[in-house]
Amino acid sequence: MKENDVDSLYNQAWNYMKSSKREVLDLDDKVYSNLISAVYVHIKDNKLYCDDIMFNCVERFLSGDFKRDGIAQNRGSQLIEDIEKTLELNKKTHYLLIPFNCGRLKEDISFGNYNFITGDEEDKISKIVRITGYDEFEIKMFIEHTKRSRSKDFMGYPLLVMKVENIHNNVYLNAAYISKLIFKILKLIIFYDETDEEIFEMASNWYKDNYHVAIIGEESWQYGYGNWWNLINFKYSLDFLKDNKSQALFDKLVNIFIWDKNTDKLYLKFANALELFEKSLEQEENYKDTTLSYMLLFSAAESLLTEGKNEKKLRLSIIWPRLVEITGISKKDLGVMIRDKYDLRNDFVHDGNFFRSEERGDLRILHQMLAKLIMKYVDSTSLAGKKTIKEWTAYVEQTFDNAVY
Repeated sequence: MKENDVDSLYNQAWNYMKSSKREVLDLDDKVYSNLISAVYVHIKDNKLYCDDIMFNCVERFLSGDFKRDGIAQNRGSQLIEDIEKTLELNKKTHYLLIPFNCGRLKEDISFGNYNFITGDEEDKISKIVRITGYDEFEIKMFIEHTKRSRSKDFMGYPLLVMKVENIHNNVYLNAAYISKLIFKILKLIIFYDETDEEIFEMASNWYKDNYHVAIIGEESWQYGYGNWWNLINFKYSLDFLKDNKSQALFDKLVNIFIWDKNTDKLYLKFANALELFEKSLEQEENYKDTTLSYMLLFSAAESLLTEGKNEKKLRLSIIWPRLVEITGISKKDLGVMIRDKYDLRNDFVHDGNFFRSEERGDLRILHQMLAKLIMKYVDSTSLAGKKTIKEWTAYVEQTFDNAVY
């Protein structure tokens, strides 16, 4: 869409209002819906984008201009500027309080907008007050309400106090989504780094499960909650974040998968694989369902490596080990593992035969392989400069051809 189209469409909407003597238009009016679509194209990539503010600004402009005898030819461009200024004026500082069900943390870790804190409830409240600078009494009352109305053990596990500067409606609507992505990103790093399994990962949850993220802000009306509905556990230690490289990687992944407004096909493919990665872990972590965990894991790998192709088992066993490495295991052995587990996958799909519990050891290795494969997206050198879905597909196909021919 050309930059000046919004000017033309705004003038059309204004002329229609004047000729029809209607001060208010709605989406049933073609000139209005066209204008809204054009405005949206111009501001949708703004990190503060908010539907309510966009519509309110358009309606305010049109209502004010209805009383005028004439308007400037660049009135649409002025509207865009007004929306962007209004978005910035409505930006507020918020903090998300994200508990890590089953998580562990030996000592506080702080960097950038992220404060991972531990200690008893009194310690955590004091730290939240110090980090945010907000009123201690108000925070205490809010925490008490959270424990009574949401989860009595909300303060039992390590907390991430995460600073978010955005419009309140965006924070409120996306708090749970952001929190879930934080869990996914942290697990992705853990498996990418081939972190050793600890006995605590198999421990039961000794606190009441929590399904909420809490939101606090400078003013009391900003306080609220997000609900992620399905249980998310984090049976891992957060201590790896003491390492500066891990902090930098975490921050990079958060920017890519949470804040960057990238919707191209390559991004969506890898974001979908990250979702399947978490769902696969969820089946094993929450329900000890090895079969469904393998099914979701292979679905993620297929989405990245074999979409639209036949001979999926052959292609996975050849391509996947050539794109990632696992310490102490040869590419040949990784290929054999993939073939063996894919055969079991087929036995379940076609004959209803479940995976055996002893397959869990290889499941962890394949989760590590999947994490390393997903991480290809954030490492431009790994993709060899591949920036589009077409280039990625060609890169994967070339890897297969080089190995076979």
